[in-house]
Amino acid sequence: MRLNLKKFIGNVLFASVLLLMVGRFLSIIAGTPFPMSVVASHSMEPALLKGDVLPWVPCNMEEVHEGDVVVYKSASSWGKEVFIAHRVVSVISSNGKTALITKGDSNNYTDQSGPHIPEPPVNSEMLKGKAIMLGKQPLKLPFAGYPWLIIQGAFTELSKPMSWGKPQSDAHYIIFAPAAISLSILVAGIVIWAPENGKSLKDKLREQIFGPERISPKRIFSYILLFYLIFLMIASSFSYDRLSSSMGIEKAPPKSAISFGNMSYGEQSFPKSVNIVNPSLFSVRGVVFASGNISSFLEYKNKVFTLKSGEKFSGNITAYIPSGAEPGIYTGNIYIYSSPYWMLMPSSFVSFLYSWSPRGTVILLPIFSALIMAAITSIILFAISFVVERYLLEKRYLSWAMLPVHVKLHPFYSKIPFLNARKKFVDMLRWMNGELHWIDFGIKRPLISSIIGFAAVTPLLYMHGSRNFVYLLLLASFIGGAVAYAIGCRWRAEIMFSALLTNAIFSLIFAGIAFSHIFRTNHSLLVPFSSSITITGIIMFIFAIMAVPACLFSWLPGYAIHSLREKLDYRILLKRCDI
Repeated sequence: MRLNLKKFIGNVLFASVLLLMVGRFLSIIAGTPFPMSVVASHSMEPALLKGDVLPWVPCNMEEVHEGDVVVYKSASSWGKEVFIAHRVVSVISSNGKTALITKGDSNNYTDQSGPHIPEPPVNSEMLKGKAIMLGKQPLKLPFAGYPWLIIQGAFTELSKPMSWGKPQSDAHYIIFAPAAISLSILVAGIVIWAPENGKSLKDKLREQIFGPERISPKRIFSYILLFYLIFLMIASSFSYDRLSSSMGIEKAPPKSAISFGNMSYGEQSFPKSVNIVNPSLFSVRGVVFASGNISSFLEYKNKVFTLKSGEKFSGNITAYIPSGAEPGIYTGNIYIYSSPYWMLMPSSFVSFLYSWSPRGTVILLPIFSALIMAAITSIILFAISFVVERYLLEKRYLSWAMLPVHVKLHPFYSKIPFLNARKKFVDMLRWMNGELHWIDFGIKRPLISSIIGFAAVTPLLYMHGSRNFVYLLLLASFIGGAVAYAIGCRWRAEIMFSALLTNAIFSLIFAGIAFSHIFRTNHSLLVPFSSSITITGIIMFIFAIMAVPACLFSWLPGYAIHSLREKLDYRILLKRCDI
């Protein structure tokens, strides 16, 4: 077989991002939290540091043991959905049911005691899942969540009113555009410039933006618009709440979430409160309307509403029975739709669409949002394309114009260290930059060396203080690389492939541990399915991130041994080898 390391890592990263997106989408459908959390405090140090990403799996109370790191929903955070990842210090019985006492590793008090507002013992309703444990160390992505914490902190600052205590216009919410645009450009880049066979991402990017067969502006806009239409239409289909409602005219209505009772002609009901909360980071705009034969009798105080992050309000709904209405039972559903993308349009425009058709508003708003976001994203892409194209043209012209000067100054370049930084950096990565896919090798020796490398570090899994999978993986790759060279591997592709196999063994073990917890739960089929896809994406992402350092550590012992042998015996230089 042959190994194209860059293409392989790129494909794994691309697949992991897709799986994470699908897993997030399925978790929204299933109504469950996304099984991945960013550590935002220092309470779990040294096991979990601030900025670490912690993947976790849904679990039942029976699967939790003392020493596990669990994720539970805080009961003392009013108005916000806050998840806490702390270690279980004891399992108790509270009111005849199993409950957990938890504590941060660096805290002096348990969560259920101490000077802070205490949490109740964690029960089955509060428990959301547990970390993937290796002994007492949870599996994590070190510091991978710091960008999210920075963005979250920036949005917290930006979300403050520009004029304290005064209402803001719709223009204030333009501050949310940069994050949406950045995400849109990222997704558009993944869709348009995904790696192809025989072409690197860099080559394809240059060809389709600056090459003679560049993508036309209309085509780029069409791609982006299509993506937004699909994304926003699907999101709108699931981003809603539904409450059953009932009313009777001279008859008793059936039970429902909002019941107006038995009413008479000319009577107006007391306002029924519909509590709406925005737990997301972004502000949202939404609409409220009803379906069914009860809809013609209902009146809304806030048909179109706007909520900031963490804000909540009660929308009052009343029922009025005009004269001439037929006696009977009237039922239906009250729908509440909302989206942060609807903030791109003023509330007056949303109200105008609502007056035309409430249901039509839910369909038209994603379309208008897609048009606006596609236009903004396309303009930014075109601007970047123009600037880069001008830069490349000027760079080529200046390279020719400055050629005589470069010739005269060439003797001085070697004396200026920072001018050679790029060359030195490329030389440092020369071990990975070679044409590895030109070499054809067998799988037997890399497989043997990877198994030996993994077996050598297996005892460390059970030793206190040696449970960090990063160090274990690098050590196993180093040992596997030494073994690969010892049994006759003389090509970098062979040795690096042994590191990838070692990485795969670790990944399969983590996946097995995670899936064993996921499929033992009593949730509906959609919950373990969405969690499995998300965990698979997380493990593939870890695999791709660790592939480069693992390959480097596997190459180092062979390089050192071969260099020493060449110094001791010049005949080694005559043997075929690219280490």
